[in-house]
Amino acid sequence: MLFLSLFSLLLFARVTARSPPAPPGPPRPPAPPLYQRCLKKTADVFFVVDTSSSLKWGYNVIKELDFVGDVIKAFDLGKDQVRTGIMTFTTNTEILYQLDDFKTEKEIANILDDRKNFERDQWKGGDTNIGKALRLLIDEGLSTSHGSRTDVPQIAVIITDGDPNDRADFASALLALRKTNIIVFAVGVGPNRYPENLLKIAGDPERLFELEDYDSFGAIRKELVDKVCDKEQNDEEKPNPCKKEKPCDGAMADVIFVADSSRSLGFKAFDKLKLFAKAVVKRFTVSPNDIQVGFINFGNSSKFEFKLNSYRDQDEVMKAISKVQYLDDGKSMQLTFTGKALQMLKQKGFKKRNGGRGGKVPKIAIIITDGEPTDIVATHRLAKEAKQQGIIIFAIGVGDHMKEDEINLLASDPKNKHAFLVENYDSLSFIEAALAKKTCTAAIQAISMPPEGFY
Repeated sequence: MLFLSLFSLLLFARVTARSPPAPPGPPRPPAPPLYQRCLKKTADVFFVVDTSSSLKWGYNVIKELDFVGDVIKAFDLGKDQVRTGIMTFTTNTEILYQLDDFKTEKEIANILDDRKNFERDQWKGGDTNIGKALRLLIDEGLSTSHGSRTDVPQIAVIITDGDPNDRADFASALLALRKTNIIVFAVGVGPNRYPENLLKIAGDPERLFELEDYDSFGAIRKELVDKVCDKEQNDEEKPNPCKKEKPCDGAMADVIFVADSSRSLGFKAFDKLKLFAKAVVKRFTVSPNDIQVGFINFGNSSKFEFKLNSYRDQDEVMKAISKVQYLDDGKSMQLTFTGKALQMLKQKGFKKRNGGRGGKVPKIAIIITDGEPTDIVATHRLAKEAKQQGIIIFAIGVGDHMKEDEINLLASDPKNKHAFLVENYDSLSFIEAALAKKTCTAAIQAISMPPEGFY
């Protein structure tokens, strides 16, 4: 029996060996791309990667570098296409390669692999010196002396938790960054990230990404690539309507500033608030057929400083803002009755007799405050009612006493586009461009002449 079994096995093996090989199956379809590649685009893109102790583990640095490598795969790299560079920062900064090194995708992968091996074995962390990193980005990373081109978009992608150890350098570097043409995308990672600082870095909520942990990069990869691609491809085709040299051309909106004038500000801070309002208005085309501007000042009571139809051009509006007086004159303590300001906004602000044009002309309020409302219950109710009436509210909270939840209750949805928090009144300049752009966008989206018989 054993002999027969062995014989059968040998016979089967010989027959099998003589049988022709099975024909190859149809080729497998290529794996779908993770995202659309940025083909035939031109830009200078520099990655700035946090490797400090706040990451907790060297493996989190490796996840950051993996993410950078995945994003770079979307680009059509070349001397005349997309140029990239990468730097890391902690206590000190280090450029891994420059724009004018013209690295291929394979060479970049090797550089990243070497760096990942280093971080895996020798990661030590250090301080989160974001200010120093931003300085190096400006001075060397995206500089013409290292391959940056003046005729293509300059883009930086900064990955960090947003809490700088070099606060003084950070503040001065931000001011220098705002004077450049660099388009900044900020990716904030970790449960202890600082959204306020991240927004200062990005300058625009639409260019801010927030992640709870370092395993979540895949969730934003496509959106980041899409936004960077759009910046590369369409900045010239889609001119920003809020640039100072071409402010909101063709846009129509009724915009009312609602300014906190309570005792907590002081004269100097109120003057800075007015300077901020003027800087935003400077980006608008102001006329009865474009953007109209009004101004409500509030403390214990509310005062309609000027209405939508009070002034007909930009210069007149800016002069009127300069003349607005701080309500707290030292004789009577002015509290933060935000609800009373919302009541005036809702009942009078956009009425036809006060210049409101109705119809689909956007009704936009820009509220700037630094304290919890004295009339908090009324404030919450009236903010909700105002938004139900179609008023778009941009809410700006200033200082340490302003809570994010409180600003979110005032602001329209989505909150990440309509709510802002800044450290102090000097920091309002960091969000000037972002706020003006959001206002312009809202204005452009629904241009319409008012119907007959409005109000």
